[in-house]
Amino acid sequence: MKRFRSLILLLIFCAIDARAGGVGLGTTRLIYTSDSKQSSLEVRNTDSQSQFLIQSWIENEQGQPSRDFVITPPLFVLKPASENMLKVLFAGKPLTQDRETLYWITVKAIPQMQTTTSENTLQFASASRIKLFYRPQSIAEGAVQSHTKIKANNHNGTITFSNPTPFYITTTNVRIDNKSVAPVMIAPKSEATIPGKFQAAQRISYQTINDFGALTPVMDVHF
Repeated sequence: MKRFRSLILLLIFCAIDARAGGVGLGTTRLIYTSDSKQSSLEVRNTDSQSQFLIQSWIENEQGQPSRDFVITPPLFVLKPASENMLKVLFAGKPLTQDRETLYWITVKAIPQMQTTTSENTLQFASASRIKLFYRPQSIAEGAVQSHTKIKANNHNGTITFSNPTPFYITTTNVRIDNKSVAPVMIAPKSEATIPGKFQAAQRISYQTINDFGALTPVMDVHF
């Protein structure tokens, strides 16, 4: 009986065609400077056979829908092995000019329904979510070296990054005494604490992610 049940389950799963996508974005973050008229985000479909319905929207730092930006077209069909450009335009009230403001862009890819086959199909809508930084032009010059300004401190086993710069800084490859720990994003002129307690910690190393999605050199700090 067990063998029979296993055979039935195998046949069911073999009849399911799971389609997620070959849709990707041309960048891992988008920088929108205050003097820009618009920015562009490339959306690519590397699937040579399937087309996708692309739906896009922008949220604020708290994940709530935002009208500060317009993204166009918000809905379109992306044909197989093709690409298209999303345009992002600022349409809100003036924002603070002494630091960056964080938003999120979500691009959802909904696969085309398969109507030419009699097989059961299971289709998935995949979504990419990236950071959108509104950056005042007056501070833009300092972005390249901003990662060198942050400091790591250990206070009674609590390890905190302090960020005196006006930029959001995302850490990665964070290791405490050569053990990997969760990375954090540090808001402008703020602090961010690494989850957990590290009473005996003596050393931390980390990298950050720059405007182009590349990694900055490893920083190594001894407490």
